Amino acid sequence: MRDIINIALNDLRRTFADRSIWINLLIVPIIMTVVIGMANGGGGGTTRYYVDVLSDPSAGDYAAGFMTLLKQEGGEQFIICDLRNAGSAAEGCGLSDIAADADLRKLAEDRIDSTTTTGAILLPAGFTDTLLSGGSAKIDVLGKGGLNAPTIVQEKVDAVLTRLNGSILAARVAVEQKNPAAADRAAFYQQVYTAAESIWATDPVRIEEQTNTATASSSGNAFGQSAPGMGAMFVMINALGLATIFIQERQTYTLQRLLTMPLPKWKILGGKLLARYVLGLFMFGVLITVGTFFGVRWGDWLGVIATVMLYTLAVTAIALAFSTLVKTTEQAAGIALLLSLTLAPLGGAWWPLSIVPQWMQTIGHFSPVAWSQDAFAKLVYYGGGLVDILPQLGVLLLIAVVFFAFGISRFKFE
Repeated sequence: MRDIINIALNDLRRTFADRSIWINLLIVPIIMTVVIGMANGGGGGTTRYYVDVLSDPSAGDYAAGFMTLLKQEGGEQFIICDLRNAGSAAEGCGLSDIAADADLRKLAEDRIDSTTTTGAILLPAGFTDTLLSGGSAKIDVLGKGGLNAPTIVQEKVDAVLTRLNGSILAARVAVEQKNPAAADRAAFYQQVYTAAESIWATDPVRIEEQTNTATASSSGNAFGQSAPGMGAMFVMINALGLATIFIQERQTYTLQRLLTMPLPKWKILGGKLLARYVLGLFMFGVLITVGTFFGVRWGDWLGVIATVMLYTLAVTAIALAFSTLVKTTEQAAGIALLLSLTLAPLGGAWWPLSIVPQWMQTIGHFSPVAWSQDAFAKLVYYGGGLVDILPQLGVLLLIAVVFFAFGISRFKFE
């Protein structure tokens, strides 16, 4: 074991002797982590979501009620921009210069495309009449990328619809049971609906949130995504660089000279891999520290350490297997960068996989990054512990075993 450690230490000394290594090892990863964390709302301020609402002129009173409930549900973070009444829109909506004959739906779509708004909600014609007659009204929720509405908008709409449907259902049941005279039916319906809505407003059932060590602070949530995400990406970039190093050492006969030492080949290879593995742990540890500085509460540190160690082991194994498939330094560097910049976002290093379609989530789990991010999400956001992330750790270990077996069987020193 000492021989393996000595070879690893020698490689690490040579690596750190090059001062430029600090740019790719520390400076760039830290800057990327901070920039992405701040861009996703990790700067400590209040993130505001601007949402356009477009109701048909014949949508009726319930459309106004819908918007009122939406404002209540969203709170200060949810800014409702009423396209139909641009003059009374909230500050920041940017609706002051709308032409009188503007196509409002097209305007809403353009505002989403330009990221002026997070999404748009379209209330159809006869919205109120449909609900009062016992029918089902359809609400369109638009988001960037077509029909996939932003999660935050959809969540608020769902909450409002639950409340609205509950009040309407109560009113319908009461009318059916009471069966008032036709002349009094509408007034009775409205009376019950108003009473039901008043009860909803008192929150008869509440969720009491229990704060624990695994729950990220409001300023740390975004960094709870960016720190482990960027850690996973840059560790992969660093690990896949092993292929270039092996090719260069073959060309300079460094690997061949090592064979003259009274050591078995597996120890020499083990030392080389250990050096790259330790470098990856160091890099991931730095970005975990950055996340902690910005308020991320990691929860179960044993789970965090296990995830970092097994993920780094998995990508080191992938790097070894990859090094047996490339022949030139140019080929190795180009493919390594392509793999890293494909597997990282695909696996959720840049954004949570929960916001992409199901088929993208399935494809994303072909990347080891996805399994590491699943583990971190459980630890940081859901209060999970080591036991909760055992499935993810098991997959990472399996990846390491498979790729180590493939790489070792094909590796050549010459």
